[in-house]
Amino acid sequence: MNDFLKQAACSAFEKVFGELRLISSQFTQLIENKSAQNSKVAESDVKHMRPSLVKALMRLDGSAFSLGIILDENVIPGTDYALSWLELSSDGSIQEDSNSRYPWRGNFYEYTKAEWMSLPRLNREPVVVGPYVDFDKYLLTLAVPIVVSDHFIGVAAADVRLDDFERSVAYPLSRFELPCLIVNSEGRVVVSNTTSHPVGSINGAYKTLGTPMQLCGWRIILIEAAC
Repeated sequence: MNDFLKQAACSAFEKVFGELRLISSQFTQLIENKSAQNSKVAESDVKHMRPSLVKALMRLDGSAFSLGIILDENVIPGTDYALSWLELSSDGSIQEDSNSRYPWRGNFYEYTKAEWMSLPRLNREPVVVGPYVDFDKYLLTLAVPIVVSDHFIGVAAADVRLDDFERSVAYPLSRFELPCLIVNSEGRVVVSNTTSHPVGSINGAYKTLGTPMQLCGWRIILIEAAC
């Protein structure tokens, strides 16, 4: 039964990671073509990707509600931060996010220090970060590194509502008679079928207990089996 839950959890992200890898590949090719012409990265390059981002967001069809390209600090000469971030609203319209929309967030809350940027920068591997609260939503952020000529320049990333992830694993999770948890690499509960281990709670022991999901350090834990 662990395999059933594991497959459901991984499948929930498989489609999103597929789109992010495609975006990363397309942007990498764009920048490599410019480099061959001795041209530097510019904000116009990020904006050039908007049609591809729109198509990716529509293909995901609710698997992720926002996505985009976010460049690392000082990748563009004279520009500290650069991003193109799209959000699918409940009415089906697409909003473009920016600091001008939420000026109090301050350089998109210094996103270069966020784990979904710092971990891909360090490990050059895709990550799943969360859950965490952004505005009034519990979110998971998936990110794929963008690497050009062996230089990390940013990420292609997407936000997934925790509610949507919970729905994708609800059926296999409900089949466990024992208390069962999905926890992230910090030992924080992402999804649970028991109120005694609520979502968001954290336990250092959870980092090593249970069955690894091979998904960025996440694990499935049966409480009785762990005791």
